[in-house]
Amino acid sequence: MPTAERMLDVWIMDLNKVYTGVPFTVVTDWLQQGRLLASDQVRMAGKQKWHPIESVPALVPYIPKAHALAVDDRAEAEEPIDLGLQSPVVHEGEDEDVDMIPLIDVSLVLLIFFMMTTAISSGVFSRSPRRPPSINWRRSTPNMYWIGIDIDRKSKDKETLFSLGKDKEKKQYLVEPTTDGEKIIEQLGTDLKDVFGEVKVRLRADRRTSIETIKAVTLDIQAFEDRMNRGRDAKSRLQVTILGEVSETTK
Repeated sequence: MPTAERMLDVWIMDLNKVYTGVPFTVVTDWLQQGRLLASDQVRMAGKQKWHPIESVPALVPYIPKAHALAVDDRAEAEEPIDLGLQSPVVHEGEDEDVDMIPLIDVSLVLLIFFMMTTAISSGVFSRSPRRPPSINWRRSTPNMYWIGIDIDRKSKDKETLFSLGKDKEKKQYLVEPTTDGEKIIEQLGTDLKDVFGEVKVRLRADRRTSIETIKAVTLDIQAFEDRMNRGRDAKSRLQVTILGEVSETTK
């Protein structure tokens, strides 16, 4: 399969999500980043038959492979394991070295905990009352877009509604709430057609939204960024920065 300028359709099985017109190089990047699995399927753009990635010779070299154990590793794994149930024998005259590994482990756990606590307290992925879609005083900037991901409580099946807006704009919605998420991507493509540099997009997700839905929207935005940068030089590339916010409806 020639790889130059080839477009593929990608089917992510666990999300049941299909991306069309994805460049071959983007598919290989997704594989190396772990965003695609060998069990996911691809096909030539517009074709009917799907093929597992692991059966496509052109993609197999990009599938991450587990490294086999070396001879020394296997020999070490077969050695008897000391469970430490017997009291150690201390010989007189030997220096007693303090084992620092447990202290280092505890220090790393505490460091990660404080880093996560600081990130949450600073407003990233923090819960905040729902405000009018065009206003978010804590993080809004004139050029920041937001994508609303809400649960339609009026529908029987509790469908997911997507909407698009821009902070500090008089117009409440650029795209009214809809179940068709492709309309959001289409509107972003129209607005950002001639834009380059960093553009911030904030995901305003209802707290009942599943992580799979948020992951799917994130992948859609990343695929959109790849399509927008196709054919652009380094100076005119578009960089989409995705921020997160979990919102609750005020009573």
